[in-house]
Amino acid sequence: MLTIQASRSILYNIDPIGIETGLVESLCSYLIRLSYEHNLNVGHLVNKLVVPELHKDYLERSSKYGGNSFFEGAKTINGYKDNSTELVRVLEELTTRIDLANLTLFKLKDLVPLRNLFKETFSWCPECIKNWNDNNKSIYYPLIWYLKPVQICFKHKCYLIDKCPACYKKTDILRRQMIPGHCPNCFNLLIQDEAIEEINNLEWQWHTFVYLNIESLIGLNSSKLFVKENISKQLNYINQDLFSDNIPNFARFLGIPKSTLRAWIKSENIPTLDGLLMVCFKLDTTILEFFSKNLPNVTISHLVEKTKTSKEKVIRRRLDFVSIENSLNEVLICDQPISMVATAKIIGRDKRVLYSNFPEYCKQISKRYREYINLESKQRIEELKKEIQIAFYSLVNEGIYPSSEKIQMKTNKRGLLKERVLQEYWRDLLVMNSLYNGKGRK
Repeated sequence: MLTIQASRSILYNIDPIGIETGLVESLCSYLIRLSYEHNLNVGHLVNKLVVPELHKDYLERSSKYGGNSFFEGAKTINGYKDNSTELVRVLEELTTRIDLANLTLFKLKDLVPLRNLFKETFSWCPECIKNWNDNNKSIYYPLIWYLKPVQICFKHKCYLIDKCPACYKKTDILRRQMIPGHCPNCFNLLIQDEAIEEINNLEWQWHTFVYLNIESLIGLNSSKLFVKENISKQLNYINQDLFSDNIPNFARFLGIPKSTLRAWIKSENIPTLDGLLMVCFKLDTTILEFFSKNLPNVTISHLVEKTKTSKEKVIRRRLDFVSIENSLNEVLICDQPISMVATAKIIGRDKRVLYSNFPEYCKQISKRYREYINLESKQRIEELKKEIQIAFYSLVNEGIYPSSEKIQMKTNKRGLLKERVLQEYWRDLLVMNSLYNGKGRK
């Protein structure tokens, strides 16, 4: 067992990003950044320092025999259950910090159940990561990105994406090898050069409401409002005041089964966060107003009229099939391949509409762009290999052992050898020059 001294931390006492804001860093992100700052992969830090202090036999067995138990349960690390609170405890001991619970949803534990709350895989805003990278700021993953109801980045007015633009693979919530801002599969930066998919006005209205309300909840300093009974009391008050104590009418207005609403009012069940947001959206109030009982002065007729307006049929433009087909042909023969997202923006039509009506063209465009990206990725790897080779022999000629750290310093590219293919190339150079004994140094 580790002996923790209050005056000196075992791991760097790095500051979490965005504390007490709606864009606070997640606990997963903090663990990834902590590993990166120590030039370790996440798996090594977890197995060597975290797992022993969790005192869980199944995790220790899994760690010893190369299992994946810790990472398989990572989806709820940012929540408020035992795996989250225990990880907070251990990381606070290792870093001597006292504020890491703020990187989880612990203060919201009485507000929402974990049911259907967290995403199965990681999603991110490529524009945020690009902006942080371009401005030499620390890349991190906000807690809000991990919540299933959140589908957009409000700042950049775009959807969050869940597939790497380079290798088209999804990313687990936490992996053994993760570098902030990079894909753990191909290690390319998680940004996209193609045009951002625009959000139509009706979808934007709902997604914005969800994002801003969740951001306000995460950024709150106090959780005094978040008492389970407050939800049922407010729903009961609204049912009596606006719907004359008529649960069927209230349920019909919300678009949910009356049995579900009755269970909420009687405190037999707690609404999911998505369900609570839907209630607030229909009632034209924010989630904080809902809990503070400061509901706007609205009438049922106002709410019904608002609902009708939001559901007005959108007038759709007729498709000009000939013009669109010509445009798709032009995209296929242009020198620079582009993605279907960019193609849809140029044509002025939703990508799904194009796939539905011109599937073969879209598949060809997508395949051509994917092949182009793969070629670019291979060329990038070859260029990096050349840099490693130059740095390697330069160090050897200077009488310095070409360790991974020295290579990265020589090339001025931190984290360069985190990519497996480049790591293997460096080891091959060591073997070729009789400098490798199985661990890196002869």
